[in-house]
Amino acid sequence: MAIEQYGPGVLYRGQTQHYPTSGGVPSLSTSFQRQGCVPDLMIKWSYYAKRALQHLVRGWKNTDDIATNQAILQHYGFRSFFLDASGDPRVAAWFASNKFESKISVNLVEDCFEDPVFLRTRNAWFVPADRMGHVYLICQKALRQSGIQAVHLSEIATAEGAPRYVRQDAYMVGPLIPSGLSGDCVLCHISAPAEVFRDFSGEYNASWLFPEPSDDPVYRELLAMPWEKMRNISYAGLEAFGRALELPEYSDHLRKHMPPASAMYRPFWTRNLPPPPDYPTVSATQIVHILCGSSLFHGVGAPRAFLPHINKLLEAYEEINIELDGLVYHGMGTRYGKGVGIVKMPGDIVSVFEYGVDHPGLRIMAMGRFNGIHYRIDENGGWERVLHKDDCACGSEHAENLELLGRVDLSLEDGGLERIELGLYVQKGVVLTSDLRATWGESY
Repeated sequence: MAIEQYGPGVLYRGQTQHYPTSGGVPSLSTSFQRQGCVPDLMIKWSYYAKRALQHLVRGWKNTDDIATNQAILQHYGFRSFFLDASGDPRVAAWFASNKFESKISVNLVEDCFEDPVFLRTRNAWFVPADRMGHVYLICQKALRQSGIQAVHLSEIATAEGAPRYVRQDAYMVGPLIPSGLSGDCVLCHISAPAEVFRDFSGEYNASWLFPEPSDDPVYRELLAMPWEKMRNISYAGLEAFGRALELPEYSDHLRKHMPPASAMYRPFWTRNLPPPPDYPTVSATQIVHILCGSSLFHGVGAPRAFLPHINKLLEAYEEINIELDGLVYHGMGTRYGKGVGIVKMPGDIVSVFEYGVDHPGLRIMAMGRFNGIHYRIDENGGWERVLHKDDCACGSEHAENLELLGRVDLSLEDGGLERIELGLYVQKGVVLTSDLRATWGESY
């Protein structure tokens, strides 16, 4: 009855705890406001959130819609500048009567070559709350009057399956920077014993609201990303790996014998590996290496037509390799990206390409280049797209690679990339050494 009297145009949010302000009104804050921002992780999560939308949402366009981009972060375990709500009061009632819990678990498994490792996961579950719960009714009209978005995430429903944000009839409210949601937007705060909310939520349960990866393609994509070695941590002398993006897992997704597509990345730089057979190489004096972390490699920025610092390097070197301290997941089985290269070609043309590795389990089996996109550098230093017989045939212009070159050029200018020695630039804070165990597999 309390809910029905407010009619349509209402969103709902459920919590097991109430946090009032000094004035007594509800304090509805975002996860960033509660827990803070970790820039490198934020950039990495945002990059893969966009990739998931590109892969899975039919007709999705990268319009830099912050609400839909951050929906993946908010609903799969990271933080955002938004408050999540639901169009279904029974969903809010379920969250008001069930408490989230999690713990770190360490599991002994074998990679696809039967080499033992420990994998670290964050196991999560919900338990019935035993005290008062809280549901807040948020007025959509008041949100509009305050200039606050309320984006219904049905906009990014996947072509197949049912992501958890669809099951939860989720809305993203915000962005809320720097403070939380104003109390003026909250029509009503309902407090009741948790069992009352559980009864009102009906048949909703965690299995339905948080579907398995077999039903949720976004969850499946995030779980398929490579594992990364935890530096300076081992258990019983064995290496330990964590997910590239740690997210709460509501059931066990590990196997005793992990499949080849579960790459376990020991940090390495390709410059420290012996060159593989049949891979195009140039003299060490003709190549410059730029080593960077996620914040630079996966960052944002518009493509730039003028790259003066990269142009200067190309006057002295035949090739530039920009390499990430990690693997770039493309959904291509055991093949992962490792970096972006620029190589000079006849006629003042350069090819901008991605290169990557075949990395089943713990082993690096091969390295190769993907076909790139070609540009001509004119007499004024401007980059102009030109068609070439060796262009990548996927149909994409690979604008993200040109955006990376823009960020690298700016970092060369402002000192974010430091020259360590001749032909080597390293982003500040990036570890220069490779893991001694990271080397070619038995095929080499």
